[in-house]
Amino acid sequence: MKVLALVVILLFILAPVGNVASYNECKNVMAIGNATPGDYNLLLKVRDPAHVGYQVLCMVPKGYEYDYHSPWLGYKMHFVVEHKMIGTATEGDIIPNIVKAGMLINDAAIAFSDADTLCYIVNPTRNAWDDFDWMRYAAQSADGVNEAISLLQAVVAMHAPAVAENIFVMNSSIGAIVEADAVNFEARFIKDGVEVQSNYPKVLWKKHLIYPFFVASDFYSNKSVWVGKGSRISLGGLTGIRIEAIKNECVIVRMYPFGFKNEIENGDGMAVGNFWVEVKNVSNEKALLFVCYKYYKWEKLIREEVTKNGKVGLEDMMRVSRLHSHDLHGLRGMCEGGYEAATIYKITYAYPQFLSSIWFAANQCSSIFIPVHICDLDIYDAYENGSAARIAHELLIKYGHGNITRWCEEIEKKFIEETEKNEKEAMNLLSQGKWYEASVLLTLSDIKMQMEAIEIEKSWLGH
Repeated sequence: MKVLALVVILLFILAPVGNVASYNECKNVMAIGNATPGDYNLLLKVRDPAHVGYQVLCMVPKGYEYDYHSPWLGYKMHFVVEHKMIGTATEGDIIPNIVKAGMLINDAAIAFSDADTLCYIVNPTRNAWDDFDWMRYAAQSADGVNEAISLLQAVVAMHAPAVAENIFVMNSSIGAIVEADAVNFEARFIKDGVEVQSNYPKVLWKKHLIYPFFVASDFYSNKSVWVGKGSRISLGGLTGIRIEAIKNECVIVRMYPFGFKNEIENGDGMAVGNFWVEVKNVSNEKALLFVCYKYYKWEKLIREEVTKNGKVGLEDMMRVSRLHSHDLHGLRGMCEGGYEAATIYKITYAYPQFLSSIWFAANQCSSIFIPVHICDLDIYDAYENGSAARIAHELLIKYGHGNITRWCEEIEKKFIEETEKNEKEAMNLLSQGKWYEASVLLTLSDIKMQMEAIEIEKSWLGH
């Protein structure tokens, strides 16, 4: 038993709590109500897919029928999609297969995104439902956020989940963040402000025993304390920080009971295992340190970045989606590699079922965000068949991270201006009851920009 306990501790120290997998880390940022400069709400998700592969857009029509297994006994359940959905999924996880989108929006203008958390309170059978099943179940029939929350809770009532989740839900009037597993369910509603979360619980911190046992008594635990050589700082968990040495203008620390030494200069901070350690002052072989869970600090930095221009607009979300670890003092970057993709949902107050839009980048680190409206009748093939993602992958190999961001931003600014102009025309048509004409207008204008983005990216490749 002692050997087993030591192995478990080593696993969580070498793979710090909050990192579910090397490239299975999702990041969600939501700006609601007064946090945005216009009559709309925004939800960003950067996806590092659990199902590895190129990321595509998938349109699921209203009336689409499919069969799926029940979460325990595996008998066949028949479903009819009541709301058209557009999701971001891995190539192959789309029609005619079961759609497993990592983020999606339905034509009731409800957007969903998620981030897994580490918890063993899950359905242990091979018929358990994953996060994609969970969101699809709610999105395909929910008319509003409250109904979406009820449907998400119904999945927990069936004890169906194979993984614990943070699920962001948003429409034109309100946002919500669900934290749940196969037994527990908590939802908090947000009418104004910016919310950030990745692969860790906050409300369910103490329910997911790994976090309070190894890291801290709660997500918000922090300490500012004067220490000397040999001092240990704990936030209530088994792991913590040990002070190895204090020099003139730096402190050498490591995570205990196991960890590598890290040198932190006075006035700087860095992640040390599961913790953020910041040196506030050094004096007479003593140091004033601030210590917290590293994602507590990460959230603070993301909020600062997304709100640095005041209100949070579409361009702010795009910019934040491209932050790297070096932009965030060594903490988790939004661009990390792998098969990443980013989707921003813009839910409008006026005619949300028509004017709400998706801004999709097949890889935000190396491609252009393009618009798709929820009322669109079609999407350019390159974004549905993986071609756009392959081009983005080639661009990343050719130019590396961040080296074509300025080029992308110039095109995106033009696309945003053009889209706003087209939305005004569509709103005029909608005010006259010309629903189909408005859908055609937005479809054609969106596809034009989607095609333009692909041609521009090909030119950067020299094709």
